[in-house]
Amino acid sequence: MCAGVRACAAVALLLCAATSVAAQPALRIGGSSGVVVEGTEVDGSAAFPARALETLGFRVAPAAAGFTAVLGSDTLHFWPTSPFFRAGPAVHQLAFAAWERDGDVWLPEQFFIQWLPGAFPDRFQYRNGALLAGGGSVRVVARTGNAAEAVAPAGTPAAQAARDAVKAAPAGNGAAQPGGQRAEGRLVVIDPGHGGRDPGKIGTNGVREKDVTLQLSQRLAKVLEDRGYEVRLTRTTDTYVSLYDRPKMANEWKGDRPVAVFLSLHANSAPTSSARGFETFFLSDARTEDERRVAEMENESIRFDATGPSAPDAGLDQILSTLRSDFLMRASHELAAVVQEHMAQFHPGPNRGVKRAGFVVLVGTIMPAVLIETAFMSNREDARLLGTQSFQEKIAWGIADSVDEFFARNEHLWEAR
Repeated sequence: MCAGVRACAAVALLLCAATSVAAQPALRIGGSSGVVVEGTEVDGSAAFPARALETLGFRVAPAAAGFTAVLGSDTLHFWPTSPFFRAGPAVHQLAFAAWERDGDVWLPEQFFIQWLPGAFPDRFQYRNGALLAGGGSVRVVARTGNAAEAVAPAGTPAAQAARDAVKAAPAGNGAAQPGGQRAEGRLVVIDPGHGGRDPGKIGTNGVREKDVTLQLSQRLAKVLEDRGYEVRLTRTTDTYVSLYDRPKMANEWKGDRPVAVFLSLHANSAPTSSARGFETFFLSDARTEDERRVAEMENESIRFDATGPSAPDAGLDQILSTLRSDFLMRASHELAAVVQEHMAQFHPGPNRGVKRAGFVVLVGTIMPAVLIETAFMSNREDARLLGTQSFQEKIAWGIADSVDEFFARNEHLWEAR
């Protein structure tokens, strides 16, 4: 099945390798005397082979760069190494990327026990820990604390809403954009750093970081909108927005769509005025003192919260957050690398590279997310440049080109072949 997918250019980015395999879970199909399909435990999450769909009545066949599963008039299209699949014209997101092993493609447990009963409530039902299908049942055994507890039972308003969403979802066809991709329906969330009572760092020329980031964000938004993207800003005026609320806003705007990125714009600062240049961060453990320093500096904005951090959202997204983290970290790493490549084409300062650290503003985003330090407020020349319209426009165009290239590089994730 799916011959040739190993040649996919994004394998290095998205492949969910079986790094820590534990006891095998199983899908029991047709009740206690039915067929048992053995799965595997990958980093604490269950996955089952796509051939289990045949037992559920689907007709599974190879297709271009993946495989299709057909049930009646409904066709699902999957791509190994991709966390997205297509159901008719709509694109949906898996808990983690499908991956190929031993001649089969493996899908997350979430697809079998959550997505199927939500999309086909007249064919599959989840009740009392079992997925009923065609009069039989599909039961997840040898599992504790799995995501099944969060699945809406068939027949409820939530299940019907999920089915309606599948039927109503747009195909996502838009006008062609530079780089060959279609931008319409693709969301870019821009986060202007600091704001309101949080000025950020003050440049040697008196320029405030909060003003620079808002100006940059507005210029970037205009460029992206002209290219057909949907653009949202976490703030559009000189107001303070909690670091904890910014990723929540982005996730709400994203909804169920798979194609979105989060860009947090900042200006750097250092103890020495000689430091200058640009660097882009993604969310992970800091490896150096400098990475920790920058994260601590940007996370200081928490002190401006009047009531402290909001309570984390409950629900399935919270349960599945760890399952998505590997894909999101890898995708964010690639996005950061593309940003650095384009910034290096015009920025007079040194390319300080892609870095990683624990930025609060990136925690919880369910899309590729990066924090861009555009230049140093503590350096006289960088601060001067940040205050000029021409340099801000160069940054806006460079980041916009980065978004174009990131989507173009990963077109196979969200466009049917």
